[in-house]
Order: sequence, then structure tokens, then C-alpha cells
Amino acid sequence: MSMLPGPDAFKAAIFFIVILLTLLPATTSSSSDGKQHNKRPPNVVILFADNLAYDDVGTFQTNNNRSSNDSSSRTPRTDTLATQGLKLLHWNSPAVLCSASRAALLTGKYPIRTGVYPRVFEPDAQHGLLANETTIADYLQQEGYATKLVGKWHLGSRPGYLPIDRGFDEWFGIPYHMSGGSLDGHVCGKERDPNGTLWLPLFDGRDIVEQPVDLTNLAPRYVQEAREFILEHASQQQPFFLYMAFSHVHQLCAPRFAECQWASSHFSRGGGGGKEGHSFRAEFGDAVEEMDWILGGVMDALDEAGSEVSDDTLVIFTSDNGPWTAEQSCAGSKGPFKGTWLKEHVSDDCTACPSEYKPSPLPGQKRRCIYPGTNYEVMGVSCGEDSGLGSAWEANARVPAIVRWKGGGVPEGQTSSEMVSTLDVLPTVLSMIGKDIPIGSEVDGIDVTDVFLGQAQSSSSSLPLREGEDNQNETSRRRSERALFFWRDGFKTGPLPAPFGRFDVVAMKIGWYKLWFWTKSSHYNADEEVYHDPPLIFDVLNDPAEAYPLDPDKHDDLIRHALHLMSEHKASIEWSAPLTLARDPKYLPCVNVESGCRTRPLPLDLDGGGDSIDQAEER
Repeated sequence: MSMLPGPDAFKAAIFFIVILLTLLPATTSSSSDGKQHNKRPPNVVILFADNLAYDDVGTFQTNNNRSSNDSSSRTPRTDTLATQGLKLLHWNSPAVLCSASRAALLTGKYPIRTGVYPRVFEPDAQHGLLANETTIADYLQQEGYATKLVGKWHLGSRPGYLPIDRGFDEWFGIPYHMSGGSLDGHVCGKERDPNGTLWLPLFDGRDIVEQPVDLTNLAPRYVQEAREFILEHASQQQPFFLYMAFSHVHQLCAPRFAECQWASSHFSRGGGGGKEGHSFRAEFGDAVEEMDWILGGVMDALDEAGSEVSDDTLVIFTSDNGPWTAEQSCAGSKGPFKGTWLKEHVSDDCTACPSEYKPSPLPGQKRRCIYPGTNYEVMGVSCGEDSGLGSAWEANARVPAIVRWKGGGVPEGQTSSEMVSTLDVLPTVLSMIGKDIPIGSEVDGIDVTDVFLGQAQSSSSSLPLREGEDNQNETSRRRSERALFFWRDGFKTGPLPAPFGRFDVVAMKIGWYKLWFWTKSSHYNADEEVYHDPPLIFDVLNDPAEAYPLDPDKHDDLIRHALHLMSEHKASIEWSAPLTLARDPKYLPCVNVESGCRTRPLPLDLDGGGDSIDQAEER
């Protein structure tokens, strides 16, 4: 007698299987490797601050382990974000200036590969990020994402170099830094704006919609643009990529040094309806608070879109660079990253001035700086103190960073000390949505998904695993062997015009070890670069101030390994010509030449009640 089931039994089995399949969820969650499997990819939100120091964020301040409800913190919403995700304590900026940092974020490449060096793109730049570079927005757009930039671009302001030309469907913001042009109530000096037509523009897509931009309501407009974008695409169930590039906390242009920061009406010193009237004048702390408020508005929009959208959004918060130290009260704090060795080894006679000011000492006024052609004067700082923006010292290299993805496995309320770079954002995001980077793309960043998911195996060793040692997976192995390289200009001599000199690796990191080959203060101060052979070595985990060099004789293996990695790194580079040097006034953004590059008439009190440049010259 046959033991095979009959037709009725087969039908019953098939019916049972169909019922089971209908009961299974239509999608699956991300697996333990953080990659998406048969699921709509997560939304991506990148929150990118401008010159926000590590110590400017309450939860990162080393003198106080702040909580999200700490009333003394300037950044309560950012602090809350940290409790909902992973706080990264060793996140590194990939470049010493902001155009290069932003290019690295979007491409995953060092600036020497993209040509975004040695300086930033100025308003009259001939070039920008080249079209042959594939940005994270390009990749995500190809995967069906809606893409939008709100805020600062700084990678070219001419047609053909705008965000719309580099993978973004939409853009609402300014083309460069906040000191890039004049405002009604804050006019740039003749060093920056000799013709009086350099008005800071606001773009919507390819069009200038406001020139100069009205700062009294810019922050609320940033929030509204982000909110509408999130809600629109969440309602359409389309994955979205929002790049919120804050215009905060970069200072305004010189020479109105006493009014160097800004905030919209509800955070400004004018207070909208206050005794000073409608104003954008602010102190540095006000700018930090408003940046935090904008961040909160973005997070509120995600919540408004529903918990499913909010939970399935990968949020990355960090800063392009650290504080512009010479700007003093107009900029942030170096915190524990004091650059002590530099201070102790640079002549105290050297003075670093705020942007566009020049040293002009007088008896009893050693640090006096003046704005050329005027009587405006401020006090500078010792060059040895100037170890923030424009340098590779830890105050500029180490930036705050937080990652949150509630539905994707990012741990909540934890910290990581793994070495990570902004370079890693592109390869990691693509990995987490299940997309591979095309072969031959020369991306310098690496996939740090295991770090984001709290699965990285920290090691105190700065050298790669040797044969016979406990092996890790390929990603962890590559990370244990990686180095970060810090490129900068400002050398006394070289193929580039003064004051740039040449563009070279001045320092590198392997784990928590930092090796210095050339030391110098920020930007183009008068102190000359100093070569170190053997290199200076600091353990920046235990010595974040970079005060106590380690004995090189006890670190021979480390030095040999570092020199080998640097040689390999430089050999891998096909040097790209510097794109940031070519400039011409005809490239300045201008809504209408006949209107003087303005969308509204000149106000009667152009300088907002303060002295004009001409009045200052007469004093």
C-alpha cells in the first residue's frame, strides 16, 4: 500500500503554507550587521554644525557629565539626542577647514583627492566640487531617495557647482560661510567687500530669493523647510535624505567684532520686540542655543511624521571643524584640547588676530590687531594659543558626534571611544542601506557599521594584529590597521602661492596615538612650521591637551608602521590641482547687477546704528 499522501493532503499542506506566509510581516528588520534585508531603506538625516567645538555641546563637556535635563546646558536637545543614541568620543574632522571637511563628508575622500584645498571656496571662486565626484546625495538619489540640503553649502556658488548639481533635489540656504558677505545692519569691511556689493545671498534651488539674507527669521525658515520635506516624503512613504548644514556657529564678517555673532529674533539680543527692536545681534552662546533649537525642530518633525518614521531614520550629528580660536568670545571653547606643547614652544612675541585683522603692536599692547585702513582694533591671542580651526591640533581635529537609529540597532545612551572620521559617513550609510560602493571609487572612509551598532571590539593596541593573534572580521581588522591623515597648508615655501606654500601631511593618528611631523599654529600666523624627526608622539586618550610627548625610543615599531602607512597613503594619491585658488569678481552671486545685487532697497541706516567703516577711519 502506498504511503504517499493523496491530492487532498497536498492541497491542505499548500493551504497551510499560504496561511503562514500571509501571517509573516511584509518586511524584516535590519540584521545584526546593520544592513537592510528585504526592507524599505531607512531615512537618513545628517546634522552638520559649522565650527562647533567638542566642548560647546553640553553632553560632551568634560568638566560636567551633563544630563539632558541640565538647565545650565546650552544644548538640551542635542543632549537628549545623545541619550537616545550613541555618543562618539573620538570622532575626527577630515580636514582643517570647512570646504574640505564638507567635501570629505559628501565624497568620503581626503581633500587632496578632490582638489578642495588649500583654502575654502570664497564667494568669487571659479570652481567648486567637480562633477566627476559622486556624493552621498548622488548615491542615495540613485536608490530612490528624495534628497534635500537645508543650510550652508560652501562647495561652489556658481551655476554648475550648486547642490542641485551634486545630487540634491532641493536646496534652501546660503552658498558659503556667514562671514562671506554683508547684511543690512552688518557691513563687511573693504578687505572683503571693496565695491560694497557683496551681499550675503539666500538660495532656493538655483535661484537667489533674498539678497542680503534676512537673519531675523532665517532659523525658523530652516526648520520649516526641513519639516515640510520630512512630512511630505514620509506621507508618500518615500525614503528621504535630509542634510541639515547649520549656518551656526560661524561668526559674521569683520570688522564689527563686537557684533560678530547672530541669531534669529527669538534668540537674538534684540528679542524681536525688545528695547533694541527687531535684531539679529547675538553672543556666541545665543548662536549655540539657536543651533540646538533648529536641531530640536528637525527631531520634532520626525516625531510628527510618526514613530515608524522617526524610529527608522538614521540620524548623524557632528561638526565640520572646531573653534576659530583667534575669534575668542565670538567662537567656542577648546575644552580639554589645549595644544599645550604648541603654546610652550612658539614664541610669545607671535600674535594671532581674528579674521582679516593684522598684528599692529604698541607699547603696552602686545596683542593689538587692526583692521587694515581703519581705526578698528581688537586684541589677538598668542600664536601658541591659536590651535583650533585651521590647524591639526585636537581642538580642531576632535569634534562632537552622535548617531541615533532606534529601529536599526544603534544602542541608546552609550558611548564609544573608537576612532571614527567624517570620511566614514558615506561608506557606512551606504553599507547600512545595503548598497556597495563601486570598485575604483578611491573612497578613504571605511564602513564603521559595527561601531555605530556598538559591536566594535576596542583594542588598546595601535598596531595591526600579527599572525597568530585573535582575528576579527574584515571590517574590524581594517579599522584596527587604519590611520587618519591630517593635511594642511601654510608652509613657508612650496609650489603654491604665499601664504599657502604647500599642502602636506602634518600629523596622523593610529588609534589613540597621534604622531606629528610638522607643528605650527592655525592658519597663516607668523610662526614657521617646525619639522620633527622622529615625530612627536602623543597619547591623546590620556593626554588630550597634547602636553607630554612620549619617548620615541620606546615606540620604534609604532613610528616604523606609521611611516609605512603614510608612504602608502601618499603613493595612492593622484594629485588633483587645487580648485580653491582661482577667483574672479564676475563669479560673485548677484540677483541683479542693476539693483546692486539686492532684492530690496538699501535701508536708510545701512549699518544698523553703528559706526560705518568711513566713520571709523575718521576717528
